[in-house]
Amino acid sequence: MFKTIVVGVDGRDGGRDALSLAGRLALTAGGELVAVRALPFDYYVSRAGAPPYSSIAEADARTEVEGELEQAGLEARVHVLGDSSPARALHRVAEAEEADLIVVGSTHHGRAGRVLAGDDAAATIHGAPCPVAVAPHGLASGEWKAVTRIGVGYDGRAEARQALDLGVALARETGAALRLAIVVTSPIAAADATAYDADWLARMEAMAQEDLTDAMAGVDVPIDGRVAAGIPVAELVALSREVDLLVVGSRGWGPVRRILVGSTAARLIREAHCPVLVLPRGAATGEPGERDPGTVSEQATAA
Repeated sequence: MFKTIVVGVDGRDGGRDALSLAGRLALTAGGELVAVRALPFDYYVSRAGAPPYSSIAEADARTEVEGELEQAGLEARVHVLGDSSPARALHRVAEAEEADLIVVGSTHHGRAGRVLAGDDAAATIHGAPCPVAVAPHGLASGEWKAVTRIGVGYDGRAEARQALDLGVALARETGAALRLAIVVTSPIAAADATAYDADWLARMEAMAQEDLTDAMAGVDVPIDGRVAAGIPVAELVALSREVDLLVVGSRGWGPVRRILVGSTAARLIREAHCPVLVLPRGAATGEPGERDPGTVSEQATAA
């Protein structure tokens, strides 16, 4: 599925976590790795464009990336390029390579086992031309576990259906089971279930259960799901404790096949306990998200 996986490598723990996640996804989904190291423009302009200095900086960076790959036991094509933004460098390479996935590490601050998206990780997600996976801090130093359960945040909209399509296709390739979560939210911002009217909550939960049943119908991999009432981020973070990979769709407006991260996804990628894969609008089906993507089996496989 992910034939070309672009991964950001920066010589820090976050880059090693990204390499670890990219390697696992390449192993399970049969992809080729492209390792990217972005050099800031001051390597070039501050030396008045001195070609010898630029060549040395690029050679050193390439050697460092190759060392990281050897330590991780992975093979990859290496790109070293200058850009004022590491995120933009990853986007440039992803577009040139027609990549199916970008993988980045989370910030090197914070507790191990949490996705803590710093500026570079968040910038990479926003506006990316393909799905972006963010590795939790400390993944590289942990035990290499197979992806056996994939979670999907689902709300019945086209973007969520596309995320489900991708989750199904991944589960089919990896032999994993799927777990869906639908969250019934209150009209009151950030209110928990205690603020809900009992009758309204019962009706909303019944409707959500119908959406869940419809979503699970016809799926050809092991699947279960639940309906919860509460704050979406909190419920999805709870789901991230139960799965090895969490797949979510991005906001439904904006350019086709670009990620525009809303508030829920932005918080989720900071607080999740497992890798989070954010799917751009229209990426699962090639459609902008205005129509229902349709059945899982045909379109997810073609993604």
